Amino acid sequence: MVNPKSIVFTGHMIDLPGRPEPRFPPTLERAARDAIRKFLIATLVKMPGDNMGFASAARGGDILFHEQARDLGLRTAIVLPFAPEIFEQTSVAGVPGSYWVDRFWRLWEKTPEPDRIDLRLPRSSEAYSLCNARIMELAAARGHFHLIALWDGKGGKTGGTADLVSRARAGDDEPDIIDPAGLSPAYGRG
Repeated sequence: MVNPKSIVFTGHMIDLPGRPEPRFPPTLERAARDAIRKFLIATLVKMPGDNMGFASAARGGDILFHEQARDLGLRTAIVLPFAPEIFEQTSVAGVPGSYWVDRFWRLWEKTPEPDRIDLRLPRSSEAYSLCNARIMELAAARGHFHLIALWDGKGGKTGGTADLVSRARAGDDEPDIIDPAGLSPAYGRG
């Protein structure tokens, strides 16, 4: 019998218009998608067997992860801190002319009910940290886990990407880090 394993993902959201210091500009979406896919394939080769992916579903890295993982045949669970309608407002919408909201709802609706995890927390910054903790609990319950992160290496808001990277490292995993600045020589230029 093959032991179950988990691939966890965390990543920056696509920058909102007018962000003073670019972190993940929309121009890097395709490069980020390709990098996430590359690391997913490498992880699946290193961890063959009954794998499952875990991530939230914010615009940018999270949605790209779910799309690429599912395209590769990996079952993924979406873990949200609160109702999807609220999460859409806080973490998906906001980039004019984009399709992030449509992509979010398409993923949510195609996810089997047991793999849609709504923690039903009150809307707060602490909710994101609790969501990260739950993602790690779910992954660890399946045995070995590995984190892939789209992360600039800097600290951020409570419950953000840096928080999940720290949790993974505390769980004896050395995450694969995709630095958005390394995805394009024209980083930050719209």
